[in-house]
Amino acid sequence: MMLDIRDLSFAYPAGPALFSRLSMQAEGGQTIAIVGRNGAGKSTFLKLLNGILRPLSGDIRIAGTSTLPLKISEIAHHIGTLFQTPEQQLFAPTVRDEVAFGPRQFRLQPHETERRTASALARCGLDHLQTHHPLDLETASRRFLTLASILANEPSILLLDEPQRGLDRPGVERLNTIITEERNKGHLVILVCHDMNFVWQNASAVLATGSDTPPQLYPVETFFDQTALVRAACVDLPAALQLRQSLHASVTA
Repeated sequence: MMLDIRDLSFAYPAGPALFSRLSMQAEGGQTIAIVGRNGAGKSTFLKLLNGILRPLSGDIRIAGTSTLPLKISEIAHHIGTLFQTPEQQLFAPTVRDEVAFGPRQFRLQPHETERRTASALARCGLDHLQTHHPLDLETASRRFLTLASILANEPSILLLDEPQRGLDRPGVERLNTIITEERNKGHLVILVCHDMNFVWQNASAVLATGSDTPPQLYPVETFFDQTALVRAACVDLPAALQLRQSLHASVTA
């Protein structure tokens, strides 16, 4: 089991419980979407997984190993995180240095660092920008640069917080391709997203937060087929399902 969460509980100081005894398991090759209203704990969930926050109780295991005694830098060998604001993750003087930074920290052989850097740059469409300063890039390219710096580390679990935000259609298509490639490699992708069309295109399962019942993992089709689950998560149906329902209603009328 790639990810095994057992009885996870968390609350901010003086705040209500965001998670209470949450348990879930996920295998490699899945893409899980975390959905729900604002303030329901979606981004907090990602920070619990990557070690920025620590649970009040419970355990988080990656391939059978608990992350609780590990440092954030040790967890980063297994989990890569794309936050909502890519500018906060960029610091190197050039695009190429930014992508190569992670593999260099892992003390890889130079040829392996070069391979990973070149691959990540190509996958994210940044080959022609290697000598540019990261903060001179436009927003979408910054987001892909941050993603490239994560992919170069080759984590088995990829956490994406609103990854489609600010992308045009070609950018979204490139992102879809990267998610599919990661899933085909047997990696686990977990994404926070308010765009249900993007969720429908990419997710194999959905975890809804913020309802009165404990979060539970549902296959994506099962989640969107249950009106009560969709309403409790405060999300809309994907456009494709809205169209399907409209056509069904017109045929049966």
